[in-house]
Amino acid sequence: MEDDRSDAFLAGRLIQYGLQPGMIPFNEPEYMELVDRFIDRQAFRGMVRDVADGLGLIVVDVNDRGIFLGTSNQSVFAMKPSEFRSGTSGEDRLLDGLIQIAIAATVYPRQRDLDEDSYEAKPPITVAEVDQMLRELSESAKSRVGDSDLSDEQLQQGIQEAWRVYESRPAVRKMKSGLHSKDSTHGLIYKHLQLLANQGCFTVIGSKDSPSFRPTLKYQILVKELAASELYREFHDLIASATGDDGSTGIVASQETYHA
Repeated sequence: MEDDRSDAFLAGRLIQYGLQPGMIPFNEPEYMELVDRFIDRQAFRGMVRDVADGLGLIVVDVNDRGIFLGTSNQSVFAMKPSEFRSGTSGEDRLLDGLIQIAIAATVYPRQRDLDEDSYEAKPPITVAEVDQMLRELSESAKSRVGDSDLSDEQLQQGIQEAWRVYESRPAVRKMKSGLHSKDSTHGLIYKHLQLLANQGCFTVIGSKDSPSFRPTLKYQILVKELAASELYREFHDLIASATGDDGSTGIVASQETYHA
């Protein structure tokens, strides 16, 4: 890497690497040099954050595994609902949010799971596991309607409505091609997991007919920010109630919002 390049140029290069799913410093010497520069030079860190901010990006973390970026709502890099599905209805938006949170909660059901050594590979998950967890927790959610712990604000956010919509969808509905229908919960979960895999948050293992999804370090880092959301708190309250956990499911607080 040439020393006469400006910090602004090098900041752009580092951010460009971070926008490429699957790119890691160990395989790209320039990327590793830029990460080291970020860690060692305060002025360069400030430049990277300024450039990222101008692009509507959030620098979530930088370490020897790379730079991890989130997006603000206004960023051109943020995925819009219309890009994920056409003709998005209110029910579809509820399901999209519920499934994304459920995937995170399946991988990290307790706070200590989220805080474990990031370099240790986490077990893969399947579509069926996410669906089973959602359906079991929806039963717990029903019993909490009218519970004093469930605030009016939470109700207004549509948590209970999201559970109702999910339960109304069939778990499995196959098309003639043998693929899951997008109207089935298995089909919706698979679509979300595949999207996350395309973004470098999961690696797909196993056969095409029976895939498993192994979470990456990028996903763990992003979920730590996601854990500030109210729906994620609700999930973990339900998990704690169902498992008798002693409270170790506390949520990491964050002031930043982003879209993975």
